[in-house]
Amino acid sequence: MAVPTTGNGAIWQVQASAGDGLEATANSASANNVLLFNDTTRVIGDGGFYVFDTIIIPSRASPENESVDADDTEIQDMGVSTFDITLLGISGKTNNDDASNPVNKLQKWWKDGNTAALFTKGRYGLRLDDSPQWNVVPTSTFGLHLRPTNFHYIGERKQQCELTIRMSLGGAITSAF
Repeated sequence: MAVPTTGNGAIWQVQASAGDGLEATANSASANNVLLFNDTTRVIGDGGFYVFDTIIIPSRASPENESVDADDTEIQDMGVSTFDITLLGISGKTNNDDASNPVNKLQKWWKDGNTAALFTKGRYGLRLDDSPQWNVVPTSTFGLHLRPTNFHYIGERKQQCELTIRMSLGGAITSAF
């Protein structure tokens, strides 16, 4: 997939008027719809956002059926149940109201909600150049949802922020990959 941006990863918000869930479409609507990270041309002090840990948690539903009067437990495989992603990162120059500030983008996205007109299963996409098998481009049948995000301000003037961004895949999970 050709991407007209820099960095080795991105999260983007698909707009209600978008005809597709591509990162390039979100970026062409507004650069404030795309959050780039690990851009080697920027430093944290210039507002760069760096993800230093990516946690991928695919889950299968596996209920236990305990035997009442025996030392035997049946575990059933009920199929794919959830897919969660957590990104741990740090951003600089977060003590301003600029729309391109990663904290401001995430705050706006949180208020905008997790779905849009054609993207009722999730309106967020993810590109991980170092782990492309986990990339998600939203469609009408699946997409990412923002989950609780932690903002941990650090530094004397609170100009840096450690971010924990949690996302869950909604819709047809196994179709996403």
